[in-house]
Amino acid sequence: MKVRSLPQNLLLSAGIVLSGWLGATPVAAELSPDEVNSIASQTTVLIAPELRPELLEALENNYRNPLASQNNPDGVWHPGSGVIIAREGNRYYVLTVSHNFKQRDLDAGRSYGIRTGDGRVHVVQQPDDGRGCPLRGSASPGNLIRFGCYSISLPTRVAGSDLAVVAFESDRDYPIAPSAPDRSVNVGDVVYVSGWPDPEKERDAATGRCLGKATRRQRRLTWGPVTGIVEPDTSENGYSLFYLDNTRPGMSGGPVFDGEGRVVGVHGRGSGGKAQLVNQYCSVSNAPNAQAFESGDFALDGRGAGRADPESLRTRFSSGQDFNNFMGLIRNTGLDLAFNLGLPRPEVIRAALTPIPQSRNTGTVDFAIAAVATGSFDDPKDVITNIYDTYGSFEGLGPRLRDTPSGGCDSLLLGEPCF
Repeated sequence: MKVRSLPQNLLLSAGIVLSGWLGATPVAAELSPDEVNSIASQTTVLIAPELRPELLEALENNYRNPLASQNNPDGVWHPGSGVIIAREGNRYYVLTVSHNFKQRDLDAGRSYGIRTGDGRVHVVQQPDDGRGCPLRGSASPGNLIRFGCYSISLPTRVAGSDLAVVAFESDRDYPIAPSAPDRSVNVGDVVYVSGWPDPEKERDAATGRCLGKATRRQRRLTWGPVTGIVEPDTSENGYSLFYLDNTRPGMSGGPVFDGEGRVVGVHGRGSGGKAQLVNQYCSVSNAPNAQAFESGDFALDGRGAGRADPESLRTRFSSGQDFNNFMGLIRNTGLDLAFNLGLPRPEVIRAALTPIPQSRNTGTVDFAIAAVATGSFDDPKDVITNIYDTYGSFEGLGPRLRDTPSGGCDSLLLGEPCF
C-alpha cells in the first residue's frame, strides 16, 4: 500500500472537497484542550449494532444489570467509539478497535450504525467479514476490516491485534482527523482521548448497583501524560501506548490525539479494571494483578526508565494502539487510503470550539521532566438524548437514519431538551 496524503489539487480535480481542510495554513503549535476538543468533536464517532426487538427486550428484562445475566454472559449491547481517518469519494473509513464488533453480533447478521458529529447515523449493512474468531485467512478490503476479534469463547476474549476499520457511505463532507504515522509522543507528553462513555457500565455510587438502562449519552474528552511506550506485541493485542486518563467504558476505539491535534493512537483499554477504580464499573472484573497508582509511577524520566514492561504498565494505566502499528497492518490488505497527514487547519479548529473551564483540569502529575496537567470535559454540545430511539431496529428506517439528524443539542430529533 502506498500511503497518500491529501494534496489540494488532486482533490479539486476529482471533485472532492473535504470540509475545513483546504485553503488555509496549518497550525504548527501546541493546541489547548479547547482546540483539540473541537477537532475531536468533528471526527469522533459512536459505533453500535442495531437494537433489534430481542435486544431491547433483553435490556428491559435485565435493566438493573444489562451486562451480566445467565442468558447474556457477555452483556446485551455494547456501543463504542471510533475516529474518521480517511475518505475515498463518498466512502469514509473509521478507525476503531476490533472488540467493538462482537463475534456474536456479526454471526447474527446485525447491521451497525455510525453516528457522526452532526447527529446523523450511517447504516453499515451486515459488516461480517466471514473470518470468524479466531480469525481465519488474511484481512482484505470490505465494509469491516479486522486485525483481531472478540468472542466470549476465547480465554482472553480478544485474539490478535485489537484494531479494525469500518466504512460507511455519505455524500456529506466530514473532516478527516489529521494523523501522525510516525511516533510523535514521548513519556511525559500530554495526550487527549475522545469517545462516548456508556453509563450503563457504571455503578451507582450510593447503592453499588449497575446503573442499567440509560438513554442519554455525552461525548467526553480526557487528557493526561504518557506513562510508558513499548513495542507492539500480539501478546498484548498490540497495545503499546500507556497513559494516565479519566476515560470511561464505551470510549474504546476513540482517538488518542497528541498536543498538535493529530491522531497518534486508538484508545482501547480503560481504567475500569484498575485496582483503584474497579468498584465503579460493571463491565470489567478486577484483574488479579491490578495495582493501585503510586507516586513513584509518575516520577519517570524522558525514557520511561524502570516502568517499561507491558504488564507493569497495563496493571496501572490505560492504553491504546499506536497509529504507526495500524499503518503497518493496513499496508498488507492492499487498501490504498488517503490519510490526512497534515496539521489541523485553523478553520476546523474554530468550527466547534467550546470553552473548557479551568476547573476541568483535575490536577498535575510531577514528572522528572515536567509537571503535566490532567483533566476531562464532557462536551455539552455533543449529546444524544435517547440512544435507544437512535439505534432502534434499522429495518424500514434507512432513509430516516441516513438523512435526518438524530440526537444532540443542535438537532433534537425527539424534541427533548438538551441538558
